[in-house]
Amino acid sequence: MHVNWSALGVVLVVALTVGVGTVGLFSLGIVALDRRETALADNRPAGAATATTVLCFLACAAIVAFGIYLVVVR
Repeated sequence: MHVNWSALGVVLVVALTVGVGTVGLFSLGIVALDRRETALADNRPAGAATATTVLCFLACAAIVAFGIYLVVVR
């Protein structure tokens, strides 16, 4: 039996990068959501925090949907 170590290494690097990146993106969305709530409570504009929150959570949803697509289609 032959193990393609190069391909295994690529899979490991991509999985770690996407996994850590998704968690980081979700964490950024949570921080932006907190800043939005703080801005609204202080009667300050919250447009940038709202946009950041929406974009982060939509990006996370897109990453998860793409992962499910890759598993189901192949």
